[in-house]
Amino acid sequence: MLLTVNISNSNILMGVFRRQELTAKVSFHTDRQYTADEYALKFISLLQLKGIRPADIDGVITACVVPGVQSVIKAALASVFPCKIYTVGPGLKTGVKIHTEIPSQVGAGLICQSAAILAEFSPPCILVSMGTALSIFAIDDGGCFVGGAILPGIKMGAKALSMFTAQLPDVDISTQIKSVIGANTVQNIQSGLVIGTACAIDGMIDRFKQQLGTDAVCIGTGGMLPRVAEHCRSRIIYRENLVLDGLRLIYEKNAK
Repeated sequence: MLLTVNISNSNILMGVFRRQELTAKVSFHTDRQYTADEYALKFISLLQLKGIRPADIDGVITACVVPGVQSVIKAALASVFPCKIYTVGPGLKTGVKIHTEIPSQVGAGLICQSAAILAEFSPPCILVSMGTALSIFAIDDGGCFVGGAILPGIKMGAKALSMFTAQLPDVDISTQIKSVIGANTVQNIQSGLVIGTACAIDGMIDRFKQQLGTDAVCIGTGGMLPRVAEHCRSRIIYRENLVLDGLRLIYEKNAK
């Protein structure tokens, strides 16, 4: 079995593949205070919940955008799993051609998502990745990752409104929104966060297509995206496990 691990600012997502099938998936909060031993215990216990033992894993690959915990988690993985551990970064074949001014600044998660997109769709493509930040990036008609835009994520916006204003409350953004014009303060915030984000995505997709000079297929991922995409006018194809699928594909390119 292959263990794929994506370390983001908010969460650590683990997926276990048996060949090309994702058979288990677990996640937990990223904690910058954890030691390698604490992370090791977390990995073991969460996989055991899915009936998976460390000995069942014969390959591991990680992607990380939190440099402060990368070495700690790699040490934790090495103490638990007796196999080679691959890390997405310089020296690893990804199949993604990066044509930006500073390629090293492109996050490992975005590279994995792009690898999965290119394996399924013909470019040009637009990636909408909704995590802690809202990332929108372009792959041109030659299959090259050419850059994009980063916006504050929807949960980040909700937290900022409640933290930096005196009278605006923290609201539930998972409830159904019936009207863009809210009838009370909670509905006002929900509309602004959800439908406002949908409008931002639509607007950015239109401008991306203008700059690319052609139409493009739009692929989205991230837990909040389906909630927002239902208010988008652009067609966005949702892929829940895009980053894990990309990690699997990159592992296969390098482990042969």
